[in-house]
Amino acid sequence: MTRKIELSDFKAGLAKKAFTRRDIHKALMAVGVGVLTLPYIRPAVAAPSISIATWEAYSSPDLHKKFTETYGGSPAVQLFADNEEALQRMRAGALPTLAQPGSAVLKRFHDAGLLAPIDVSKLPNYADVFPQLKTLRGMKVGEDVVAVPAAWGNSSVIYRRDLAPEYVENQSWNILWDPKYSGRLAQRDGMDSVTVVAALVLGIADPYNMSDDDLAKIRAKLVEQRPLLRFYWTNETDMQQAMASGEIVAAYGWNSSYSTLKSQGVDVDYMTPKEGRLSWVDVTVRVKGGPGSEEEALAYIDAFISAESGKILIDKFGYGSPNAKAYAITDTKRLTELGIDNPDKVLQGGRFYEEFAPEVSAKVNAMFE
Repeated sequence: MTRKIELSDFKAGLAKKAFTRRDIHKALMAVGVGVLTLPYIRPAVAAPSISIATWEAYSSPDLHKKFTETYGGSPAVQLFADNEEALQRMRAGALPTLAQPGSAVLKRFHDAGLLAPIDVSKLPNYADVFPQLKTLRGMKVGEDVVAVPAAWGNSSVIYRRDLAPEYVENQSWNILWDPKYSGRLAQRDGMDSVTVVAALVLGIADPYNMSDDDLAKIRAKLVEQRPLLRFYWTNETDMQQAMASGEIVAAYGWNSSYSTLKSQGVDVDYMTPKEGRLSWVDVTVRVKGGPGSEEEALAYIDAFISAESGKILIDKFGYGSPNAKAYAITDTKRLTELGIDNPDKVLQGGRFYEEFAPEVSAKVNAMFE
């Protein structure tokens, strides 16, 4: 005798995964649905409980495939355009579970009470992260890890070798002040970008803790540069198009722009200036008071720093992966195009962006505006 199952009980059983595939088959046979017409019935999977505030590129599902496979989807995403926007939103109470700001603002996130500890013992891929990225300033508070490296890259000069050949063997940030190329230079429209570069050219040892005399020198250097610039860029695509057309000869830029221009056949080079390349690191942090489970948050962080995600980060977006194993599974030609075929050497030679001292930050901002 076949036991009668009420429709509501049947639905509840499916949700709880209480039935085997055989049970489901028997129930459907009872109402005339044969095995040949039986579709695959998959119990409903709850959407991930976490959310993340991040840059547009990092929201790509390709960068957290393992998380999606486990939890049935991607986290809810809050996009931000810069670190300041992300910080102010969270201060105003829009708290995500995770955020991916630049490492240079970690102290401000900590001072705002936004950072929760991350149990890295539960991140299997953390062991493969470059040690020099784990030990950047701000990554720990006391004994607690509060930030995990997510991606990194360089900031340097992209220039046309064919239009400025004298700089091929004389690589320097000074090209962005060269009167010979007046009206054919571009700088990024960012307070830290223009200020730190000027400090490198002037030989100021610590741009993040400058004296008033240092700031006066920076101001004079930037005033000197301004009439030489074609524009300050905010969108790297605009800069790339101007570089490709020959409208500009040199510009502040990132690995990704260099790679894009090279792939288009433009005769560009990416400088290793004698004053030093600048390096940036974006990190993933847990936000104190944010929604969702810690288990999901840690699973997302670990998926993002896997070697497989790192390969996609390099191939698709032109950024460096924090996972050392990602480079072994990425095409050597691609790594060479980006200038990161020897990531250890690049990281050791980089001058990482840091956070300005509060009193310096206020003065630099006022000067830049």
